[in-house]
Amino acid sequence: MTTNASKMREDPKIQASLLIAGFFLFLWCISPVAGENPSGTGYYEVRSNIENASVYFDGTLAGTIQKGILLVPAETSNKPVHHILMITADGYSTYNETVLQAPKPGKNTILRGILTKLPPANTGTLSLAVTPPGAAISLDGTPLGTVDSSGIRVLRDIKAGFRVIVVTLPGYQDWKDRVNVEANMDTKVRVILSPATSGTLQVTSAPSGANVFVNGSIAGITPVTLTDIPVGETKIRLTLPGYQEWTGTTSVAPGQVTPVSGTLIQIAVNTSVPAPIETTPEMTPVPEPTQAALFPLIAGGALAIVSLFPGKKE
Repeated sequence: MTTNASKMREDPKIQASLLIAGFFLFLWCISPVAGENPSGTGYYEVRSNIENASVYFDGTLAGTIQKGILLVPAETSNKPVHHILMITADGYSTYNETVLQAPKPGKNTILRGILTKLPPANTGTLSLAVTPPGAAISLDGTPLGTVDSSGIRVLRDIKAGFRVIVVTLPGYQDWKDRVNVEANMDTKVRVILSPATSGTLQVTSAPSGANVFVNGSIAGITPVTLTDIPVGETKIRLTLPGYQEWTGTTSVAPGQVTPVSGTLIQIAVNTSVPAPIETTPEMTPVPEPTQAALFPLIAGGALAIVSLFPGKKE
């Protein structure tokens, strides 16, 4: 027995066979099992019920779900990790999950994210047919552009409920209405604009605060916007205490805003002190004596002279 074993070990063919068998045994031990990942690599196997859903790891797009699955490569580790998984799709809820375990060597870590369909959005469609075309449209005070030559304007994704629509076009009266937009419905509105028969005046003055008269009637105080002014020639008068009156004439166009501005001139006031007037006092005249007044004087004088010459004695 010992002799036979020794002979087998000494046989070169047997030795070669043993070496080859040992080599293949070594390869078999270090090779992975079929269907498993090689040692040191791993994958997160993300599964979802929504095809083409976007998969994010830590805020970075990792890919999309294809045939219900997406393989995301990751480092293998036996230590805890921290990743944020997010799966999104239009019209569906967003799935979020915190991943604390890394893939094991040669194994896939399966992560499942189920998305649920969101309820229908509470919006509707508003279709406007406007005559004539070219009008400007605003919704709840927000300008939405103009109507093209077709006269049709479709507004989509409008929040359901009552909405205020204003349609304007130069030369035509403004159209305004409160329309109920129904959710998931197309609300149709027909708008026919009427030619304007009046216009608007925007009156300002320098200084402001002047009384405004339109065609002789008081209309307001500057600055003021006056609507429903008859079309045609219009007379404006501005008055303000301490200022000269301002008058002007303008032409009001249908459906148009006509600006009017007047500059008032202040009335000059003389505030200087008048110079004193120099006067020369007049002499009071002495009246000349009349003959009646002189008679006593003459008589007295004559008597005095007679007394000076005594008469002769007989």
